[in-house]
Amino acid sequence: MATSPPSKRARIDAPKPDQPAASTTEGSAVGITEPDVGIIQYLGSHAGFSGVLKQRYTDFFVNEITPSGEVLHVKHVPTQAPPRPAQPKKEQRKKEEEKFVIDEIAEGEITAILGEECVLGLREVVKSGGSYETTKTFDDKDERGRIHQLIRTAYNSKVESKTTPEYTFKFTKFAGNQGNNRRRDHRSKNQTLAALDPIVVGNMGDREAFTHFTIFKENKESMDACHIIAKYLRMKPKSVTIAGTKDRRGVTVQRASIAHTPVERLVSLNKAFRDIVLSDFRYEKERIKLGDLCGNEFVITIRDVQLPTAGDKDVETVVNEALTSLAKTGFINYFGMQRFGTHSVPTHEIGIKLLQKRYQEAAQLLLSVQPLVVPESVAAREQYARDPDDISSALKLMPRYCTAEVSILRGLERSSQDWLGAIMQIPRNLRIMYVHAYQSFVWNTVVSERIAKFGLAVLEGDLVLDDTKKANAQEDDEHEFEEDVMDRSEFVTARSITAEEMREGKFTIFDVVMPSPGFDVEYPAHFELRASYERIMAKEGLSPYKMRHNVKEFSLSGAYRHVLAMPGNVEWWCRRYSDPLQQMVRTDLDILRAREQTGIEPGRVLDQDEIPVGDRLAVILKLRMGSSQYATMALREVMKLETSRRGDMFDVKLFGTRDGQLVEPATSSTFIIEAAYDLEENEL
Repeated sequence: MATSPPSKRARIDAPKPDQPAASTTEGSAVGITEPDVGIIQYLGSHAGFSGVLKQRYTDFFVNEITPSGEVLHVKHVPTQAPPRPAQPKKEQRKKEEEKFVIDEIAEGEITAILGEECVLGLREVVKSGGSYETTKTFDDKDERGRIHQLIRTAYNSKVESKTTPEYTFKFTKFAGNQGNNRRRDHRSKNQTLAALDPIVVGNMGDREAFTHFTIFKENKESMDACHIIAKYLRMKPKSVTIAGTKDRRGVTVQRASIAHTPVERLVSLNKAFRDIVLSDFRYEKERIKLGDLCGNEFVITIRDVQLPTAGDKDVETVVNEALTSLAKTGFINYFGMQRFGTHSVPTHEIGIKLLQKRYQEAAQLLLSVQPLVVPESVAAREQYARDPDDISSALKLMPRYCTAEVSILRGLERSSQDWLGAIMQIPRNLRIMYVHAYQSFVWNTVVSERIAKFGLAVLEGDLVLDDTKKANAQEDDEHEFEEDVMDRSEFVTARSITAEEMREGKFTIFDVVMPSPGFDVEYPAHFELRASYERIMAKEGLSPYKMRHNVKEFSLSGAYRHVLAMPGNVEWWCRRYSDPLQQMVRTDLDILRAREQTGIEPGRVLDQDEIPVGDRLAVILKLRMGSSQYATMALREVMKLETSRRGDMFDVKLFGTRDGQLVEPATSSTFIIEAAYDLEENEL
């Protein structure tokens, strides 16, 4: 699948009754919808509302929750201290000469061994440089060692002595350790700060194999940030490791680690970055691994909140009821729409073809002319459709950011009939994403059927996690793990609820898990739940009990996922405003700067008296969620609106700017744009 090119700002509205679910400006390019991927049910009976998400990237904050349960914030950003003024060379040399004192006792011993002529030569070496070599030879190793030591003592290590192959001594002026000189030059060049910032020095601890640090980023992908850091350090991108990826369009804070890199080098990078700030450095013995987090805290601004239709309740009452319901009953823990891609052909359909070993069909689906694809790729797709044998022409036209398509075409260019080989040219994480998407589709569909048939009742034969047993970690699990695939219980097993436990009322629906299909999971003992897996997968000629594959990475072990999710620490605020670009929430850096200037730490959310009052209503929602949970699914439950439109957005309207003001175009027809969750804040 293609990575997304820059696209435009979007508005989110509830679909009008006389309006199609989605259409392009020309024709009707309808993307996948929630029912297409098994997202059907809701929990609450409250009314919904519409609003604008991610109009500004500062409308979406994500702060990582560490394994200890702490919400990660930027605590201290190193300050740039002025470099010490360099001394003039003559003055510096004069000071060095003033400090230099010959040890006369040691020099007297040298005179007794080497003679006065040699001592005069040594003094000339100290004063003017050059070299001096003795004529006398010294065969005794112990004696040579004693002479070396006397030279160091007498001339304060300003003279370097070496033994020649003929066992004479050659003396030169000591030029210093070249490695240390290079390091000193590097520190001077980069104006390193650690030694000048006592807070950094006090927090970083003793030198260890890994350096941990906090990444604050604005409007940038997590992996892009890691690649930029590695590039500046001239290291491989994999050198920088993180616990989980964060949204591009937003303000995010997360921990990262890098091996064998002193704090000074990382501190020096801040002056080169625009949308990234590194802070809070500490040496640690272990690196950060994917999944080393407890979840994320979100602060989400929903702008221009409105009711779809007029009713007895005002909009703020509806909002309060919806968010109270979320805090009390949670939401269905669906895999979100962004898991299934942004094209007309969803990722799980590619995954089906791979699991069926129909590699040619998978490749051709990825290259096909579709109603909804990256516009810049259309010419290449049409060229391939016209002449599948002319691979080079299609490859020349395909944008390089269409990673999967370019990889397949390159593979076919080398061997036109090796379809599996072409598929294997796709980067590994992307290949695995397709089959994982199919697992997610099955899970969503089974859970929707379960809730439709049985509601929130706990059933005999439902699965709960068995914490007394650990599953065998599959080979390469560390690299296979995806943050949003499983709960933190990725290596535990599950068991069915017994009749006795049902009578005791031991479990609630929040304890119940369902497996994504795989060869290393238990399926529910309840007949109808198990039958759902069998029936859904049989439509594609697949079986939940045959998930091993001749291509190792397409062999799926499966995982358990809780049916419902309960967000923690749910809070919300309503703010009236007039300026459509009014910022509602302070970033970590905003709070740090305000504290430095006033000595008082302001609140995260702006008070109403800090915002000019207007007719528009914004809702700011704060909540904590597990690392395997989708914030978009929580918003879907609250707003009662479909998230089918490109990633984590709803139906969208283009907005532009005129004289610095946000304005709607003359036409208000709703249409699809590529990866709306990744929208740019630029003018149209």
